[in-house]
Amino acid sequence: MKSLIVGASAGLGRALAERLAGLGHELFLVSSDAADLEPLAADLKLRHGNPVHVRALDLAEADPEPLRTAVLGEMGGIDNLFYVAGVSIDDDSGPIPDDTALRLMSVNFVSGVRVVNAFLGDLAENPNANIVGMGSVAAARGRRNNSIYGAAKRGLEFYFETLRHYLAAKPCAVQFYRLGYLETRMTFGQKLPFPVMHPDAAAARICANLGRDLGAVYLPWWWFGIMTIIKLLPWTIFRKLEI
Repeated sequence: MKSLIVGASAGLGRALAERLAGLGHELFLVSSDAADLEPLAADLKLRHGNPVHVRALDLAEADPEPLRTAVLGEMGGIDNLFYVAGVSIDDDSGPIPDDTALRLMSVNFVSGVRVVNAFLGDLAENPNANIVGMGSVAAARGRRNNSIYGAAKRGLEFYFETLRHYLAAKPCAVQFYRLGYLETRMTFGQKLPFPVMHPDAAAARICANLGRDLGAVYLPWWWFGIMTIIKLLPWTIFRKLEI
């Protein structure tokens, strides 16, 4: 199997790279910083013996066609595409600098659509193919915090819904995960209202689901109940919440 992971150098992307390498996958890892990717690739190749290719890209500005050319040139094709990349900021509420707003939209939504779109023709008829995207529980209902991040992730989820419908009669499977809190550098030291999930556990679940027609699911699953309650709260109550 051959897998492309966009957003591979840390957190869930790194955990997926570790697990897929252990399963024998040839990997193509993409992240913004080559200094993070190259040691990871060297370690995975040493421990698992599979080819690992890397490319550093700023997803806020990157053209996906050179990436596609590089991936197909190095691996000949892919079976799995994981779009894990995401960026958030602490003060995503109300007016924020325009360049920051643009970066949040670009990495969390626009680049995801462009990358998947670039490879869609290569994956659609592949009987082993999976297209996997990562969203967030922050997109379940609009609120004063994570406003642009949540909007971008909701847009990405909508795009994955269209992919699932487009590919319904084709062998390529589509999965989208509404992620809850993960144990990463972004959540380290924070006082969070709900438990965090370790990236390794999330990666194990995602890999176990490859090949399944899942649509959009919560990870961990119990976020479904929490977000259903939040979505159903009357506006008169919701408007007063400090969330």
